[in-house]
Amino acid sequence: MKMKKIRLLLCSLFACLIAAFWIPAVANAAAAPACLKTQTLRYQKISRYNIGEEKGSGNPYMTVVEENLYIGNLADSAVVSNVKSSNKNFQAAKLNGLNAIYVDRKDDYVIKDGTQTTISFTVKQYGKTYKLSSRVTFKEFNSVFKNFKLGNKDYASVLKGYRQPKMALTQTGTAKLQITPAAGYKIDNIQITYKNSNGRYAFKNMKNGAKISLKTVTKINVEYHTTKKPAYYKAPGKTYNGMSGSPLNYWFSLSLK
Repeated sequence: MKMKKIRLLLCSLFACLIAAFWIPAVANAAAAPACLKTQTLRYQKISRYNIGEEKGSGNPYMTVVEENLYIGNLADSAVVSNVKSSNKNFQAAKLNGLNAIYVDRKDDYVIKDGTQTTISFTVKQYGKTYKLSSRVTFKEFNSVFKNFKLGNKDYASVLKGYRQPKMALTQTGTAKLQITPAAGYKIDNIQITYKNSNGRYAFKNMKNGAKISLKTVTKINVEYHTTKKPAYYKAPGKTYNGMSGSPLNYWFSLSLK
């Protein structure tokens, strides 16, 4: 009887030893970082100069990359280093508080559809070093607004691909502002900038479908977010310092006159 108990005890100890070595090995294997081998990052346009003024390089707009390259299975203690772009017109860096790499153009380089670069980087975690890379193709942001109506005129097609467009209005008086987001987007807030009676700029949040004075309005600002999460996306941590609080949030600003 005693021998049987001893054998059971030894078997239990042996099983515990196997589990002690096997479980960390499985955990480490599952924790290997990953990223998409190929992916598309979208960019938006920003009007370069005020209406009637031509400045800078002569291009009517600048471009800015609006999406990030996400790293899956990235440990909180991981160190991401040696981030490089094969295309000298782009820069890249690890973002604080987010399992992602920021990618954007350098200087006044204007991104065009089909432009490519390879982003490579090194990840150190759980005592191992991994070298990863992703071939990135850039594409203009798809239409955020299904409709962007001021009165009976729809400007959605004119505003497509822009984050900060500038436009001269031919309409006068007051007009109803009705914005319908495209599939995959939701509007969070609409704010207008206008000149008050003292000639100073003021801000006012408004409801979608409300009327605005086209005589005093100078900007229409729209905060919105995407409902589609990118591959390997993980909610940002406390050290994330993005302006909108989440990389899934975006803003649009239309300057008028």
